[in-house]
Order: sequence, then structure tokens, then C-alpha cells
Amino acid sequence: MERAKAASERQVNDLLNSPELEKLRKAYRSFQKQEEAEDQAWWDSADHDDKTRAFRQVCRLMYQAEVKNKGSYRWAMYDVFGLDYGDGLNHYMELHNLIFQALDARQVLEDKKDDTEEYDISKDAP
Repeated sequence: MERAKAASERQVNDLLNSPELEKLRKAYRSFQKQEEAEDQAWWDSADHDDKTRAFRQVCRLMYQAEVKNKGSYRWAMYDVFGLDYGDGLNHYMELHNLIFQALDARQVLEDKKDDTEEYDISKDAP
């Protein structure tokens, strides 16, 4: 049994370290850099009014998805923003998780306040 597990782990390691997978990683990183450069060029070419309008709309949509509806990041991407999976996902998912954590923390504080119990936030600090 242990021998089979070790062989399986070697196969997984071989796959993860394969030249083919490394080539795919490099291609993906190159695509990401190109996409970021194109996005930055678009932003730099936008005038002040377009930047303001884009910012306001993204904030409105994020507020609707994250605070008002408390939906999943996939729901926000597909249904609120109308985007495909992967469009800005890595950045949005991190923001989604941070907002969700902050809303949870706020709810804990509100629940404690409702219980008329003094709440010392330092008790939750690591």
C-alpha cells in the first residue's frame, strides 16, 4: 500500500514538474501580462469622465453583489457584472473574500451589541 502511495506521489510530482506544464504556466503568465498591459493602456487612454463613470458603476455593482445581496463571487461575475468566468477573477475573488470577512466581523459586533454585552475587539486578535 505504501509503495503504491509513493508511486502515485512521484507521478503527481512528475506531472507538476513536467516541461509541458511549465510551458503552459509560462504561456498563462505571458497572457496575464499582456492582458494587464492592455487594460492599463485602455485606462490611460480614457478621459476623466469615462474613468469616473467606470469607477462609479463598478462600485455600484460591487455594492449590489457583495453588501446588498451577499452573493457568491461567481454570482457577482456572471449575473451582476455579466462577465465570463476568469474575467478579472483572481483580483475580484480576493476582494470578495475580504468584503465577506469584514461583513461577518461587523455582524458579530452588531450581534454582541444587540446582546447588550460589551465587546472588546482585542479579544479576537491573534
